[in-house]
Amino acid sequence: MISSLNKLISLLAPGKREYLVVDQEFKIIEASLGTQRFADCPNQVIQGKDVRLSFPELIGLENILINIIKEREASFEIKSIGRSIANSLPLYIDIYIIKHPYQESKKNQLIIFLEDITTRMLLEQKLVQSSNEKAILISALSTSKAYIDKIIASMGDALLVTNSCGVIKTVNEFAQTLFGYEQSELVGNSISMIISDQNLLVTEIQQNLSEQTDSLKYLEMVCRTKRGEKLEIAFSCSAIYSDHQNTASTKDIIYVGRDITERQRNQKRLSAQHITSKILSESATIAEAIPNILQGICQSLGWDAGEFWADQNKLNSISILLHCQETWSRSVVNTSELTALRRQTTLAPSSGLAAHVWATGSGYWIADVVNDTSFAHPESISLPGLRGAFGFPIQGDSEMLGVMIFFSREIQQRDEQLLQVMDAIGRQLGQFIKRKQAEEELRNQKEETDRLLLNILPCAIANRLKRGSGTIADDFAEVTVLFADIVSFTEFSAKISPTETVEMLNEIFSEFDQLAQQHGLEKIKTIGDAYMVVGGLPTPQDNHAEAIANMALDMQATIPIFRNKIGKDFSIRIGINTGPAVAGVIGLKKFSYDLWGDTVNVASRMESQGLAGQIQVATDCYERLKEKYLFKERGAIFVKGKGLMKTYLLMGKKD
Repeated sequence: MISSLNKLISLLAPGKREYLVVDQEFKIIEASLGTQRFADCPNQVIQGKDVRLSFPELIGLENILINIIKEREASFEIKSIGRSIANSLPLYIDIYIIKHPYQESKKNQLIIFLEDITTRMLLEQKLVQSSNEKAILISALSTSKAYIDKIIASMGDALLVTNSCGVIKTVNEFAQTLFGYEQSELVGNSISMIISDQNLLVTEIQQNLSEQTDSLKYLEMVCRTKRGEKLEIAFSCSAIYSDHQNTASTKDIIYVGRDITERQRNQKRLSAQHITSKILSESATIAEAIPNILQGICQSLGWDAGEFWADQNKLNSISILLHCQETWSRSVVNTSELTALRRQTTLAPSSGLAAHVWATGSGYWIADVVNDTSFAHPESISLPGLRGAFGFPIQGDSEMLGVMIFFSREIQQRDEQLLQVMDAIGRQLGQFIKRKQAEEELRNQKEETDRLLLNILPCAIANRLKRGSGTIADDFAEVTVLFADIVSFTEFSAKISPTETVEMLNEIFSEFDQLAQQHGLEKIKTIGDAYMVVGGLPTPQDNHAEAIANMALDMQATIPIFRNKIGKDFSIRIGINTGPAVAGVIGLKKFSYDLWGDTVNVASRMESQGLAGQIQVATDCYERLKEKYLFKERGAIFVKGKGLMKTYLLMGKKD
C-alpha cells in the first residue's frame, strides 16, 4: 500500500509534497520523512498522536474532515499557512486533504498533503515590494504598477503599506472590505485607525522594523472596523526601501493580515466550555461554583462583567421578581460598586435583559445596549460604559433556575455559535444545580433522621443500627440505675387540664434531660410521671455510681424551683441500685433501647418503696459511694421477690 501511496503522491505533485495518513479520530497512522518540517509542533508528529497537536490549523475543521471521510465532500484545502522558524526565512505551506483512495485496505482514513509554497509566497512579497522601488524601476513603472496592483487586488488577505511614520500609502480591496473603509478614507491617514493598541504598533512594529530588522514574521493584533467591531488579525510585517538610500526615513512597512477572528472565537468558546466543566467538577456547592463560572466565562471570552440572576420569590408561583445574587467584573469596572448596586437591584418580568431571557427561556444577544430599542435596559443606567451584552437561561428538568448575563465595554456583533455554546453551558449548570439541591435535600433529610434517631437511641447504638447490625444485646458487669417518680402526681393531674399536665411534665423532664447530659448519663425512658436514667452504658465508665448520685441530688434541688413556679406542693421519690445488667434494642418499627436484670428490678423497688423527697439506695450502691457521700441508714424493708433488704438514704456529698 505504501508504494501505491507514494506513486499517487508522485503523480499529484512530484517532488513537492509530504503527506500524513490519519484515521477517523484524526490520529496519525503514517507520515512521510519530511513532514516534521511543516509542523507547528514537530515533536508531536508521532504515530498515534492527534494530528491537530502538530497542525493546529485543523482545529475547528472536524466536521469538514468527517464529511470528506463520509464522502459528502471530495476534498478541502488550506492555503498559505505561515510558520515562524527561528533564525530563518518564513515558511509557507498549503494543505490539501482527501479521503484515502485505497478503500480495500484502509477504510475511513484521510491523506493530508503538505506542499512548501515558501518560494511562491516570498516571490509575491518581492513583487509587492517591487511596486515601491520607483527609483530603481522607473523605466518599467507603468507595467510593474499594473502587474502589482493586479496581484494585490486578487489577494485573499488584507494588505496595507505605510511609511515609517505609520501613514497608510496603499490598501488592497480585501482590506477595504474587511475594515469597512473606502480607500480614500484610509490612504493618507495613520494605520492607528484600525489597530487598537497603538503602543504595540510603535514598540513591536515601527520601532522594531526601523531599528533592528527588516522582517517581523508574525504578529497577532486587535483591530477595529469602521463600525467599531473588533477583529483579530494575524499580520506578517516587512520593511522595504522606497529609494536607493536605505535609510529609515525612506523605509515603508508592508502589513499582510489574515482575519483569524473566527478561529480565536472558536478557541474562546472551547475555553469557556472547558473552564465551566472544570469548575463544576471541582465545586462542592452551588455558592462556590456560580462566582467562579462568572469569572471563568468572562476571562475566557474577554468580556468585562458577569451576573447571576434568580427568582427572589421562587416560592410564589404567581409573581416573578428577579434578584442579582452574584456578580463578577474586571478591574475596568468598579467591582465593589457593581456588587453593592446590583445586589440591591430587582427586575420585573418586563424589564431588562435578565428578565427577558427568563421570560423567553432562550439566549439573547445585544450588540450595543446603548442603541438597542427592543426593550428597556436598566443595565445601561446602572452599569455605565458597557455596550455589548448577552444572556442565557439556566434550566434543569424544564424548570427555570436562573439567568447569567455578560457585558462588554465593546460593541459585540451577534455570535450565534457562542449562544449555542452558552445554551449548553446553561443546561450543564442547571443539571449541576438540581443535583446539588437534591444532595442538600438528602443531606438535610439524613441529618433530620439522625437527629430523630439520636433522640430515641444512644449515639453508639444508633451508629450500630445504621451499619446494619443485627440484634443488639450487650452484657454490662456493672451499671447504676436510677428511677424517679413524682409523688401523688395522678391525684394532682386530675385537678388540671391535660395540656397543663403535659406542659408541666415536659418542663420537669426537660430539666432532667439536661442534667443527664451534664453528668454523662443515658436517659432510658419516661413512663407517665416516672423517669429512668442509667450510668455506665452503652459506653462503660468508672464513675457511673458517682454520676448517678450527683444527678439524683441535682434532681432533688430542682424540685423547689418548680414548686415555687407553679405554686403547687409536690415532691419526687428516687431509687438507685448498682450491679450487672443486659441492655439492647427491641422492636421492629418503633425502636426502644432498654435494660433488664435484677439490678433494674431492685432500683425500681428502691423508688416505689422509698420515701417522698428522699433518695433510697440499695446496699451495693451504698458500698460504692459511702466514702464520698453522706448516708442515713433506713434499715431493712421488705422487697417483693427479694425479701428483707437493708437500704440507705443518700443525704449529700461529704466535704
